[in-house]
Amino acid sequence: MSRRQTLGVLSPAQLNSRSTSNAPSRVAATKENGSQAAAGAATRSRKSMAVLPAADKPMSLLAPASQMSQPQSQVMGSQMDPRRSSAFGAKPSGPKTDPRPTSDKNFLNACMRTVITYLSSHGYPAAISPKTLASPTAKDFTLIVQFLFQQFDPNMKTFGKIEDDVPQFFKRLNYPFQISKSALFAVGSPHSWPAVLAALTWLVELLNYNEKTEEQASNGGPGIMEDQESATKRQFFEYICTSYRYFLAGDDLRCQAVDEEMLSQFTAKEKAIADAHARIKEANDALVAELQRMQSEKSPLDAAQQRRAELMSDAEKFDKLIENLQSLKATLQRKLQERQQDLASKQEALAAVNAENEGLRARIAAQPVNKADINRMIMERSKQKEVLEAVSSQAEELEQKTHQQEVQIVAALKSLDANASRYNQMAHRLKLVPATAKRADGVTYELHINREAASLNEFANVDLKGVIKPGLERLCDTYRTKAAELSRDLLGLRETAAGISEAINEKTEENLGVEAQIAKAEAQLRMAREAQEDKVKDAAGRAERLQDEVANLRSAANNMQAEMEQRKAAAVAEYEALQRNCEAELARLKVDLRTALETMLQHRMWVQQRLETVATAVQQVHASVKQTPMPAMPTLRSSS
Repeated sequence: MSRRQTLGVLSPAQLNSRSTSNAPSRVAATKENGSQAAAGAATRSRKSMAVLPAADKPMSLLAPASQMSQPQSQVMGSQMDPRRSSAFGAKPSGPKTDPRPTSDKNFLNACMRTVITYLSSHGYPAAISPKTLASPTAKDFTLIVQFLFQQFDPNMKTFGKIEDDVPQFFKRLNYPFQISKSALFAVGSPHSWPAVLAALTWLVELLNYNEKTEEQASNGGPGIMEDQESATKRQFFEYICTSYRYFLAGDDLRCQAVDEEMLSQFTAKEKAIADAHARIKEANDALVAELQRMQSEKSPLDAAQQRRAELMSDAEKFDKLIENLQSLKATLQRKLQERQQDLASKQEALAAVNAENEGLRARIAAQPVNKADINRMIMERSKQKEVLEAVSSQAEELEQKTHQQEVQIVAALKSLDANASRYNQMAHRLKLVPATAKRADGVTYELHINREAASLNEFANVDLKGVIKPGLERLCDTYRTKAAELSRDLLGLRETAAGISEAINEKTEENLGVEAQIAKAEAQLRMAREAQEDKVKDAAGRAERLQDEVANLRSAANNMQAEMEQRKAAAVAEYEALQRNCEAELARLKVDLRTALETMLQHRMWVQQRLETVATAVQQVHASVKQTPMPAMPTLRSSS
């Protein structure tokens, strides 16, 4: 089998025109015209008008620029059209100015470290140190440059003139700045070496980039700074190169195998994309269901706010109750002190009365007692008894009042303990207790009642007005802010759902229009069928009438046989002609009915295909909107 020749150079207009499909068009053509392509390839040959691939011949120092390790897009551009595009402005007339700080010592030291690191890690044969790169000799520079250039072309051995070959090599690598020959005559001089060192650093960075790109390509993953889309384009480019190489070699079997492999890869990717789309759709449906459920349910924020209002109201009531109990306690203590003072005074008075009684008894025992004295003493005793009874009843009343107040205080303390317990339970549910809880923010919200407190400040373990209330207000403000953010997110989701609903409504209206057209066609067909059935019925009636006339004529045949034979023949002929016309009309109506049904089915299939085409076009438009321009292809070595 003869070797095929390369194709001619394409014009920029042909290169810029791209098919809308991402799959290779040669895949389908190979399957349809496999045998013809194989036969034509053996008999025809085309004259080569393009350069050979870089892998077909070694690259030398003065080889064409397309064989150097430069970005693939620049290589293809230089082979296809010598003119550069003016989309980014005209080419400047003078040399570019190097914006790098070549006079900065830190920058020069960093450049030297970069070069030394690369040379040391790639087997540089000579000794290298910062002192050598600070002011190298012409021999040292020649060895370094030759070693770096051999990383691009291992077949390169020696230089011609260094001041001629080095600028030419850098120029063909598209180094953006000019290296003068005078700088290479005195390469180690302080005024020329910084620019040359910066060029060597650029060359080392280019080699590092090339190594990383080849390493990523050998691992089968995307290259450096390359997204999935760029990786797909790079894979498709490699497929084109491989397929075209087999095509030029005339190996149609391998070419077809490469096409089928690429087709299977695209099919697998398409299936993966469809699966991902299905998963995303399921996730979207789940989110929509969750959103509807959340919208239908009562908002937990409203319940929390209502509960918070209740707790705030209870807290205010507790504060008022505590204040009232404190004031009541102070009043009762004051009254108790007064009663104790009264009791002490009464006891003193009672002691004085007892002492006076003892004195009186002594006096009575020492004095003679007469009847009048006895009556007087009895009267005094009755008076004292009445006074004692009055004092005793007053003391009992005071004791009952004290007991009742103590019972009220105990009941109030129990109520406070119950409310404090309920408050702590609510704080636990709201994750406010303990101080290390999620929403506590280091504040102690747990409340304990001290029954043995001597003052109002010691009655509770925390400051309700100074600590608890501000903390709860801050927490409420935080949740109000979160509720506002959730409301904004909900509005965004509702707007997205409204857009989707509008698109669905548009498609539904289109479907309704198509269905209306189909219904109209079916109605027309039904009307035509009914009209034809009416015609058939009329023809059948006419045939029946003719048969009746024939029977009547046959009954009168005995009287007018000859005439009736003629009329019979005429009637039979007319009947047969009418029957043939009816059968022909019926056959034509059947054909028209079949044609109408086929037309209706074709129209329905056409509408369905148009709907699928529109859906595919919409998906392609969405996909093309998400696509980004393809960056330049990474630099490849000539050996790859």
